[in-house]
Amino acid sequence: MEGNVLARPTFCGKATTSLQRLAQPFVPLLEGQTPAPIVGTSTGPAARLVTGRRAQWRRVLSGGEWWSGVIDLELLLEQEVTGHIFVQALLVQLPPAVRPVAGGESLSRVDEELFEDSVERLGVSGGSAAFFKLRLKSQSRPMDYFIGKDLSHAEDEVNFYEEALQLQRQRGAAGLGPLLGYTLEYAGVLTHTEIHPRAAGRTELLVMRNLRCGAVKFRFLDIKIGQKTAQVGWQGKSRAAALRQSLVDGITNSSCEGFRLEGFDGRPPALESMDPLLDLGMSGNAKMAHKALRVMLQRMPAVEMLLHWLDLHQEPLDVEDHELPGRLCTTELAEVVGHEAVRGLYGLAVACRRSPVPQKWIGSSVGLGFDAGHVPKREHGEEEVRKSTVVCIFDWGRSELNTMQKHMQLSEKDQLDRIEFWRYYMGGIDRLAWEAARAYHHRFSCRKWSLLTFKVCDFDSMSENDFIGRLSVPVEETSGEVCAELSSKDRNHVVGDYWRGAATLTYSITWRAFPQPSRLKGAWRVHLIRAQHLPRQDKMQLRTTSDPMCEITACAEDEHGLLCLRQVSSVKVRHLDPEWGETFDLPVATEERGGPTTRRNDWRPPSFFGSWTFPLVVWLFYRQ
Repeated sequence: MEGNVLARPTFCGKATTSLQRLAQPFVPLLEGQTPAPIVGTSTGPAARLVTGRRAQWRRVLSGGEWWSGVIDLELLLEQEVTGHIFVQALLVQLPPAVRPVAGGESLSRVDEELFEDSVERLGVSGGSAAFFKLRLKSQSRPMDYFIGKDLSHAEDEVNFYEEALQLQRQRGAAGLGPLLGYTLEYAGVLTHTEIHPRAAGRTELLVMRNLRCGAVKFRFLDIKIGQKTAQVGWQGKSRAAALRQSLVDGITNSSCEGFRLEGFDGRPPALESMDPLLDLGMSGNAKMAHKALRVMLQRMPAVEMLLHWLDLHQEPLDVEDHELPGRLCTTELAEVVGHEAVRGLYGLAVACRRSPVPQKWIGSSVGLGFDAGHVPKREHGEEEVRKSTVVCIFDWGRSELNTMQKHMQLSEKDQLDRIEFWRYYMGGIDRLAWEAARAYHHRFSCRKWSLLTFKVCDFDSMSENDFIGRLSVPVEETSGEVCAELSSKDRNHVVGDYWRGAATLTYSITWRAFPQPSRLKGAWRVHLIRAQHLPRQDKMQLRTTSDPMCEITACAEDEHGLLCLRQVSSVKVRHLDPEWGETFDLPVATEERGGPTTRRNDWRPPSFFGSWTFPLVVWLFYRQ
């Protein structure tokens, strides 16, 4: 069916096949064994439904789940082929029922002897639960490999982690192995002594994987998934709380793209300089600044959040040209991180489609992180960066881990409810994966940049930025610094106030080649030096200054269409003659590849085609 907004769906065609054809690959599996039920509309024993000779079948996750080959069916409308639909049969071996966690005695306990005698409180991140620093005694893992979370403020999460831990210990993990592989590693509950200036006592902690392990400065995005992040009566959610949450969903990016940014740890200096209370003059109020920053992040679209996440033009400190043979530069670091993030999000989207039953994960998050504190050595540098790049799912306070047994016991209404919220979740994952693939493609797949535009704006925290002037130049090497006049939207000269003369921008462009075997050919280095004689824009605040920032946009056109790379500078508060001294890179892809990719021969198409549309751009990205 083709969905229509103002009319009924349009019938496009239908395809029919027999259950025997779908179940045929499982005949060798069932011969001489106790018949297992086929998952689907039929409830008869599989041995009575399958016939024919022995066929090939594939086993996944060492048992408990089997996939058949992909079957191509033609869609017919009045004997005319209108398209194709791909189906795949799934045979799930039902594991023993997961034992519910009823009390403290049912929790998985961690031996206290594995850690040092005392723990240190680190503070609160996002929610209300405090985190604690744990130190391992064993040398087999890094000392800070695990982190503790206060169980008294995470009782709504412990059931999820315990059920997931029990499933992962079972053969096949009830078909949820690929999906649970993206959750944080959970070891159990630890009872330990807390070091606190006011009081010391025994504390119960959830022991989880520390994402910051070994990182100098960890940059992390906390992205809440789903266009609807609350439901009345679900997991104790009151009507008033659900209403407040629905209002937040409506005014943030959740209603636009199916997810929103809840937290941004390790923000780059350019984003740090964007004070959300700058126009109100309340920069000294820490509590108000925290709330304003959260609202700014929640309303930030994916293009902006990924732009700042991959912004490495100020930190870490870039290497010098003579150091390139031995170390990766910040541009190469950003490219590997972006590529690995797309791979991880793509894998997460496929893992969602491989789930045997829909999940109801309300308010859970996807985390994207990497170490933005240093650049590794070139030898084994790519492997190190890929290993430290994080793509994970977490925050299970309002989530349920659904299994085949649970799902079959639900009423039809509850099953439809799980399907509805699983579509919300998968839609957010799909959109995030597509946005990440698009950001990577525009940033790192260009062979030749042609036009560069400097756009100087006055930063406004409460409204759109005020346009001051722009300058467009070709992307080519300059002989030293170049000072050029800014032009307005109607191509007139921009003149500063008080007869200070025309507004100018000083810049330079140089070429930087990367040594082989780099994944990139090189990069054009754009040095943004200064601007002078800018007009004042803060007249409504009764000031005689502006808060200038510069947006740098590079454009190119190839056989696939237009490529645009946008980067932003830091904000210079109350300046008419800002000195930036910042350097931006325009990466250039290698000629033979037309875009950096890795392990082409290792690519395989998804093994399961779900009933929800998957963004083709991400699939093509991997097929490339």
